[in-house]
Formats: sequence, structure tokens, C-alpha cells
Amino acid sequence: MHDTIQAVLRDPAFRRSLRRSLADRLLLWVAEWFERLMELSRSLPSGRSFALAAVALVALFVLVRVVIAASASDDRAERAALRRGTVWSDDPWQVADALAAQGRHEEAAHALYRGVVLSLGRVERLRLDPARTSGDYARELRRRGAGSLVPFRAFTRRFDVVVYGHTRADAAALAELHALSAPFRARVRAA
Repeated sequence: MHDTIQAVLRDPAFRRSLRRSLADRLLLWVAEWFERLMELSRSLPSGRSFALAAVALVALFVLVRVVIAASASDDRAERAALRRGTVWSDDPWQVADALAAQGRHEEAAHALYRGVVLSLGRVERLRLDPARTSGDYARELRRRGAGSLVPFRAFTRRFDVVVYGHTRADAAALAELHALSAPFRARVRAA
């Protein structure tokens, strides 16, 4: 029995590698599909209708892509204008109020955060950097023993939940952020 099994396994059909047998099967499968496609095309009126349909589909795809790109470009331009207004505006609090009036609560929350950070920069003489996080600012305030640390941490905790939490920012959450940012707004006006 052992000799019979060894004789069968020595046969060239069993010596093929797995990679080769899978490649053979894949090629056979592709050839069968190609053959079916050719048989189907023989029963159709002409290949010209296929070509026209393919060209129409490509043209439709290009048209849809151009419309989507134009819409995205308009959105990017609007966001860039908003960023310019938020970054370069003298009063981010006014920007936040305007965004809140438009119902853009999350963007308004970001404008409030920008106002709080600018206030810290002016009052506490912090070096502002867009790459720094609220944790970086809090660590620097703690190191300096600044009185702004407690209200800043309260604001940023709520800000993180509103902006990065599981629910969308709404008017109530923005009102809380407004209240938590009030000490910073008063300090900037006093300075």
C-alpha cells in the first residue's frame, strides 16, 4: 500500500506547485469568461453600439467628475475665506457670533477656541503656534503657575467634547462654550 501511494505521488501531475496550479485555474477562468463574452457579442447587432455606449459612459463620468470638482472647489474657497476671517480677524468672538447665527456651531466653537488662545497669548504672553494643542498650552500655564489654567482647562474640556465628541455641536453646547470663554473675552478687552 505504501509503495502504491508513493508511486502515485511520484506522478508528474502531483509535482506541480500550488502557485502554478492556481495560476492555471485563473487563466482557465479568464479564458472561459472571454469565450462567453465573445459568444454574447456574436448575437448582438454590432460592436459599434458597444463602443458608442462606452464612449457615452466615459463622457458622463467626466461630466459628473467636473461638476463634483467645481462644487468641492467652491466649498474649499468658502472654507479658506472663513479661515482667513477667523485667523486674521481682530475679534474672533465676532466671527464666532456670526458663525453661530448661521447655524455653523462647530466652526463657531473653533472660533471661540481661537479667541481663548489669542487671549492667552496676549495676557499670559504665551507663544502661539498652530501645531500646539490645548494640552501643550495647559502644561505651559501650569509650569508658569498662571491663574488662567483652571478656566482654560474647563473651556478646553468642554470644547473637546463638543468638537471631537460623538454628538454634533449644537446651540446649547455653544452657549456653554460661550459662558466658559467669558473670562478670556473680558481679559482681552481689559488689556
